[in-house]
Amino acid sequence: MLISLTHLKLKEMAKKHNIEKAKKLVKTAKERGAKLVVLPSLFPVGNGFEVYDNEKKMRSMVKNLAEKIPGNASEIVIKLAMEGQVHVIAGPLLEQAGPKVFLTTLVISPDGEIIGKYRKVASSEKDIRLGISNGKEPMHVVLDRKYGLIAEDDLMSPEINRLLYFGGSQAVIGTMKAYGKRQESIKHLAITRTLENDTSYLVNGEIIENEEGEIIGYSPTFITTPDSLIYKEANEEDSIVLVESSMIATPHDNMIAKAGYLESIITGLCKSIKRVKTETISQSVKDHTAT
Repeated sequence: MLISLTHLKLKEMAKKHNIEKAKKLVKTAKERGAKLVVLPSLFPVGNGFEVYDNEKKMRSMVKNLAEKIPGNASEIVIKLAMEGQVHVIAGPLLEQAGPKVFLTTLVISPDGEIIGKYRKVASSEKDIRLGISNGKEPMHVVLDRKYGLIAEDDLMSPEINRLLYFGGSQAVIGTMKAYGKRQESIKHLAITRTLENDTSYLVNGEIIENEEGEIIGYSPTFITTPDSLIYKEANEEDSIVLVESSMIATPHDNMIAKAGYLESIITGLCKSIKRVKTETISQSVKDHTAT
């Protein structure tokens, strides 16, 4: 299966403009033979949460953008998949589920069916301050091969990525939000996870520009492999990075299935670490508020 990552320059909050750009890249990817297209975090408005300092503005964004799935944002992605006749992985999107808000990645079939829904497990400090909840466990999607799904801060968690490895991931696909600085560290993290788990990583970044056309943040779009480290990367805005899955997939046994008792142990470990992290961050938020 030919996979396409999309390195989009997104204008903040300009949905129509960004959707038209995405349509063109999906069409280009399809014409070049892609069967799976990955779209950036918080498409189609762009994820600048790590760029903005105005927390009041960000809370307003979360409130205005969070919606049920299916909803307007997911329908946009579904339409792109159906028009392009490709599988699409998009997100995370802001999902409203009852009183909670999640950062949720969707996997859409060429027929427009939602065949996978992954809620980001690893929350950042800013996610928690903005009232965004974390998901419960990592997830795989089986297409031509078995792919692990991650989103943003999941890349920073060795435990989540190890669990995907134990579950038999042949490659890991994820998206990354834009940052205002230290963007190269994202590549270093992906290389580390690649070597730890002998697994290729496909990371879809993005570029965010403000209304004046100034670049306010970005994250790289690239592919790692255990042999090449950085195997391919996007060097131009509004471009695609193509890779044949057979060139980067590494066969792994499902060790959890072979030793069922490991599932509860590993999942419990993952949840414990997540809980400790959450408690630590919550305490730091309280301390910050007190001062």
